[in-house]
Amino acid sequence: MSDYRIAFIADIHHYSEKLGNTGRAYELREGSDQKCLKETGAILDSAFAKFLGENTDCVCIAGDITNDGEKCSHEEVKERFSRFDEKKKLYVITSTHDWCSDRNPRRFEGTEIFHDVETLSPEELTEWYKCFGEKDCISSYVTPIGLVSRCFQVTEGLRLLAVHDDCDGPGGSSGYSDEHLAWMCRQLDKAKAEGSRVIAMEHHLLLHPFCRFINSGQSIGDNFRVASVLADHGLRLMFTGHSHMQRTTEFVTEKGNKITQINLGSLTGHPAPVTYLTFDGENARINVEFLKEFTYNGEKYTDEYLKKHTLGVLFNLLEAGKSDKQDFYERLRANGIKIPSYDLLYPVIRFVCKKLLKAKCGGAGRLINFLTLGKAIDKKHLREIKNLLLLDLVSRVFLSVFDGSYSVKDASSAEKEVVVSVGRLPSRIIRRLPLKDGKKAGILKTTDQIAALTKELMYPSFPDNFNTIIKL
Repeated sequence: MSDYRIAFIADIHHYSEKLGNTGRAYELREGSDQKCLKETGAILDSAFAKFLGENTDCVCIAGDITNDGEKCSHEEVKERFSRFDEKKKLYVITSTHDWCSDRNPRRFEGTEIFHDVETLSPEELTEWYKCFGEKDCISSYVTPIGLVSRCFQVTEGLRLLAVHDDCDGPGGSSGYSDEHLAWMCRQLDKAKAEGSRVIAMEHHLLLHPFCRFINSGQSIGDNFRVASVLADHGLRLMFTGHSHMQRTTEFVTEKGNKITQINLGSLTGHPAPVTYLTFDGENARINVEFLKEFTYNGEKYTDEYLKKHTLGVLFNLLEAGKSDKQDFYERLRANGIKIPSYDLLYPVIRFVCKKLLKAKCGGAGRLINFLTLGKAIDKKHLREIKNLLLLDLVSRVFLSVFDGSYSVKDASSAEKEVVVSVGRLPSRIIRRLPLKDGKKAGILKTTDQIAALTKELMYPSFPDNFNTIIKL
């Protein structure tokens, strides 16, 4: 057989502009999000045009298709999906943002937020998107909330498990009931008996790309047990979304079977990743590309726009803190930080924001070394980056959380070592404090994870986040 190429994307979070794209309420919502809102349709159009113009055979979408399950957003997405599906195959799963699991759909008008937006239920979603890949479905499983997992025969020798993990895990968490998991295992066993390889996609994480410190709430319940069961039944590759972090992670079971997770970043936020799988009958060759541009309202935007939008979460807050108390507190609340506006505290906040916006790594590092008696950061490394703006370094680290450390791939060794040193600092401090052993161990569990996170960002572990080969 000739090689078969599949494009994987996730977390489109399409937002219909009918819900509002101007005014203070929308501005605060847009400014608190790593991904875009009003431009999502244009970004999806650009991605689909790319797929139609290249040798991609089909596209898989791993959930969170809409912003918050708004029916008008689903209508616009389905229209795009249907046009694409006329030319190339499309396989889709949905997730919590597609049925508004928090029951909080929103539209924006001036300074007001309204919640009178029609949404779709899980059962309605199943009917809404069932036509995509329907002819290739060879088995299905209905979850307790009415979503349907399916096994598709994608091409000769390759099947796709497109599974819905919403509310089916322990205690109603994301995951799989024993019955659901048993169905998945039967599909794996059957495929092996019939000479087909299997890949899978779910929305929530199966593995933790970084650590439990930032990923535990994003993964399915009982995730390592599920990973072990699936890997021991022959599944070697799982695509996930949800975290918006492009990352490749491996897990080996007690029986020695390895499963690889490709965590897909959000298509509509930095770095707008598309993950390609090329199947040659035995192996999956994985490579990741970034969407370079899109056109919105007749104007062309590059990936720099997405980068600036993502960094806006940080910079908009600092700029507001520097000059506008009301704007600062409103932006804090838009980011989910609900604290009262303390007049006496704001002068301190303004001073700190002004300093941070102008601070250089040399000055910030010397302050840290002064407070730690010169033991936190290597002075040689600090001298090498002393004139680098602190926020330039922070920005590259922040972007690397989402882009698989792409933004720091060309960073100097001095930059990397300084970041790693700062990441280790909390644990070094806690180890020296006179705390009871039990309390110290509990705190160190978190601070050690922070240290591991910064090291992983600067020095990504194998496998490669952008190119790898997996034997199926």
